[in-house]
Amino acid sequence: MKIKLNKENISKPVIKKVTAKIHKLHTPEKEVVNIDNAFDAFEHQVTKIVSKKEDIEPSTFTDSLNKLFDKFISNNKIEKMNKNCTKLAEKLVGFGNGKLAAIIYSALIKANSNNPELVEQFATNGLAIAKRFHDPVHIMARCDDLRKIYSIKSPNSEKLLRILYEEKRALNEISNNYEGAKNRFNSLSRKMKPVENYKIMLAAIKIQIAKIIKSSKPKDAIQELQESYDILTKIEKGKYTEEIEKLLSELKK
Repeated sequence: MKIKLNKENISKPVIKKVTAKIHKLHTPEKEVVNIDNAFDAFEHQVTKIVSKKEDIEPSTFTDSLNKLFDKFISNNKIEKMNKNCTKLAEKLVGFGNGKLAAIIYSALIKANSNNPELVEQFATNGLAIAKRFHDPVHIMARCDDLRKIYSIKSPNSEKLLRILYEEKRALNEISNNYEGAKNRFNSLSRKMKPVENYKIMLAAIKIQIAKIIKSSKPKDAIQELQESYDILTKIEKGKYTEEIEKLLSELKK
């Protein structure tokens, strides 16, 4: 006996949409008695989740991390904090979770702001992670950290210039593909600034590049300045334009 196949008696496969589980970390309300034990528990909880390729809500991760930082600092254990957190960040990168590692390095940079050598170290590590995970917002942020250090430590140097070009590329990407950059950044605890802010930052970086290369590469400097001027006039911002006009007149003499 032959069975006639039709739309009614053909069963369709059921496709289930799999969504990654997102965990919220709960920091105990009671005061942490032993900071070392508390961090070990935090690290164990975090690595257990990410090792399963599941995710952690960044705001609760940041909140828990900040409370631990406060306790480390109040107990004069900042060196231990730096060591523990760097180790955890490396573990997270190994598990393929760049966004939580980025949060850790941002926190380390802030906590060690009075120590330029450590900031440089953490910003360099953070930049490498941001580049690995193609996150232009964090590339820009870490370049900005390094730019501030090199502007004082080695102004007009090749080292500073390389960072400026790196920051320019990241800001170009954000300005030209704001939604794409936002999608890569949206799982983090902070919100992105309006696109106009990044365009103004891009214009400022171009001016700084032009100042460094105006003697060695005057044509490239003129191009950077003209592009900066175009950016600012398009968004109707007069900031920096007087400085640009002055520099252009000097270069075109």
